[in-house]
Amino acid sequence: MNNLIQVKDLCFASIEFYKTFIVCKIKEGIVLDLPKTISLHEESRSFYNGLKYGFIFDRTIDFTIDPLVYLQCPYYPDINALFVVANTFQTREIVRFEQKFSDYKIKTFFCLDSAMKAMKTIQFGDKSSFSYCTSQVRLKVG
Repeated sequence: MNNLIQVKDLCFASIEFYKTFIVCKIKEGIVLDLPKTISLHEESRSFYNGLKYGFIFDRTIDFTIDPLVYLQCPYYPDINALFVVANTFQTREIVRFEQKFSDYKIKTFFCLDSAMKAMKTIQFGDKSSFSYCTSQVRLKVG
């Protein structure tokens, strides 16, 4: 269905790279803070050469996201879709809470296959609107 191109293992997560999107799997018990989030985006940004891409978080593993990263991470202009795989009611409620901190609509799915299938309908190839200057201002304010 989807052709995996590359897997990048980080000390706190693995990133699966596909043609137009990534699947991010955070290790159990990790707190995903701003430095880790920036690291994920920098790996992805490098892979896609500044083009927008889809981002799927696999939340079937128990980890925590500091919701402030949605407000402070400068790389969200790189993303054209943000999907979360959440297979429990509790995780879906957490994602609903996190949505309050995000400018991007977070769409949830019960299984990874459904999220990957939906990602195929998202436009790919637009240039990211990320700007180093605006990201510096955003980081200082946040």
